[in-house]
Amino acid sequence: MPSKANVLIIDDEEDITKLIKTALEEYGFSVETFNDPLLALNHFKSNPRKFSVIVSDIRMPGMSGIELVAHIKKSERKVNAILMTAFDVDSIKPELEKYGCEIAEIFQKPLSIKKLCERITTQLDNE
Repeated sequence: MPSKANVLIIDDEEDITKLIKTALEEYGFSVETFNDPLLALNHFKSNPRKFSVIVSDIRMPGMSGIELVAHIKKSERKVNAILMTAFDVDSIKPELEKYGCEIAEIFQKPLSIKKLCERITTQLDNE
């Protein structure tokens, strides 16, 4: 069980952020959520070393999750990034290549919360 590792969750659907937050907190993580990627980015920039893991949806209004992770990694390269998508993973490869940022894993929705928790724990163990 993690020792209060900080996780930032970003998804434009509030129900999804609430569901993931509740599950991750039960697993022992400290979680903050945002439904607006621009607000999440500003929050991250105000304290870039606070979060160990970022979990973001890919398709959101205003900024994609891939673009968000690219901006975050400019200020804190060590943060682990996990993306979620309801779309085919092959359809996002051009955007991933465009931004060239390191992504730990891409989960397809609906995602398994248990697998997400396991992957976050693995990322933290590898730090």
